[in-house]
Amino acid sequence: MTDTALPETCCPRERATIWIWPGQAAYLGPSLRLGPHSGSVHCFALGVDAPFLLRIGDDEREVRSALIPARTRHQVVSEGRMLFLYLEPDLGDDRIRAALGILRRHPSLSAPQVAAELNLSTSRFLHLFSAHAGTSFRRYRLWVRMLRVAAATTAGADLTRASAEAGFASPSHFSDAFRDMFGLTAGALLGKNARIVLDSGANGTPAA
Repeated sequence: MTDTALPETCCPRERATIWIWPGQAAYLGPSLRLGPHSGSVHCFALGVDAPFLLRIGDDEREVRSALIPARTRHQVVSEGRMLFLYLEPDLGDDRIRAALGILRRHPSLSAPQVAAELNLSTSRFLHLFSAHAGTSFRRYRLWVRMLRVAAATTAGADLTRASAEAGFASPSHFSDAFRDMFGLTAGALLGKNARIVLDSGANGTPAA
């Protein structure tokens, strides 16, 4: 009998994989028993092994896949593997595209600070952002902060340090925001022994 480690592909159903790109992320793995939550960006959900139950308000239906808009409170109930793809906004405005790039590099900036970079008033900027990004400035900034935390933990930082450096006011602020966005705690997700695959530009710096 050999003591060589078995390949990861021997048990793909038990282990989750998370991919992170600048502004985007994906999850493939077992059902996470998610509670009701509201994402900051659009999410494409796919039941890999079987259909899943999707609850939005009073509506409940069994589906194989769904595109869930940003800021839509919902719950996914599944017994099989799930694929979640969190999508970068499809933009038609160069100013808001530039704003997303600024936020990915500097997730602690406020709306007035980003608006000033674009030579826009704060009110005009916030209107354009919501109209073109499909989500609010505050929720998108929260999203890029989450991605920054994931990148930092992959590099070895603990959650407390990573969340503080990403701009969260306290560990409880990060914990509450994470649960509200994803339907579970960060600790519960990390407890799945998830493998994180990080794009070289996902920490806010341009990819090589």
